[in-house]
Amino acid sequence: MTKRARVVVLDPVDPDALAALAEAHEVEVRIRPGHDELLALAAGADALVVRSGVRVTADVIRAGQRLRVVARAGAGTENIDLEAAREAGVQVLNVPGASAEAVAELALGLLLAVTRNIARADRQIRDGIWDKPNLAGPELRDHVLGVVGQGSIGSRIAELANGLGMRVLACVARPSPERDAALRERGVERVELPELLTAADAVCLSVPLTEHTRGLIGEAELALMGTGSYLVDVSRGGVVDEAALLRALREKTIAGAALDVHSRESGTPEFAALDNVVLTPHIGASTTDAQAKVGRILVRDLNAALAGGSVANRVC
Repeated sequence: MTKRARVVVLDPVDPDALAALAEAHEVEVRIRPGHDELLALAAGADALVVRSGVRVTADVIRAGQRLRVVARAGAGTENIDLEAAREAGVQVLNVPGASAEAVAELALGLLLAVTRNIARADRQIRDGIWDKPNLAGPELRDHVLGVVGQGSIGSRIAELANGLGMRVLACVARPSPERDAALRERGVERVELPELLTAADAVCLSVPLTEHTRGLIGEAELALMGTGSYLVDVSRGGVVDEAALLRALREKTIAGAALDVHSRESGTPEFAALDNVVLTPHIGASTTDAQAKVGRILVRDLNAALAGGSVANRVC
């Protein structure tokens, strides 16, 4: 009888995915353990399953004496030390694109929440304050949305914005005449980042965190945005210089921001003291539909990796 692999699940995943994994493997669920416990868990694991809440550092990978796979139930792998995984011969796989619809819909919701002061109005009414005259905001139709990034998430954000009658600008990492033509067919005009920031009434960030995008939006970039403009961030913490954004919001050099991602995903951020900010705790992919889809792909690819088969979404 073939020995069952030991799979340690460290972040919440879809219940059906957990059940499917348990049919084939020995599964232990330990949600976001402390570092010492994480090292001990890794030592006896064949596979680790994470989302964004657990950092799989080099010492965690080195502790995994029999570790073969780290599976990311989502797209981003910035919380996994890929170089250490390569050196140890540990496969890393992810599930890109499965949550694009969920993240794009949240981006649109955040844009509406910050421009129409929805979250602020809700807080006020709960405190017995009816301040309707000071809650007016712009409509979206006939305004300009700048989308930074045109991957699966950014392209869906652009599509939703077009449906609302917005003019959509975008910037991409690798422009080409063919890419420009394809964007124009979808009602999107490609421009460079400075032009996008200057022209847009709202800017939405939907890029991965890489050495090229870290600090992409800082003081100089925020200065290009108009005083009536808004920033929506559904990318990754680190893409925006939070200190510079905090100053811009306090000084009202931009009108507001809506942030689903943060450099530190715990505690109370300084942004919480500001009325012109909407905050959510990195819930872009947190729909039942998206997590079910992620779960199905995760089970398929993790089973294949542990069986020694090929995996379509192998990162390293």
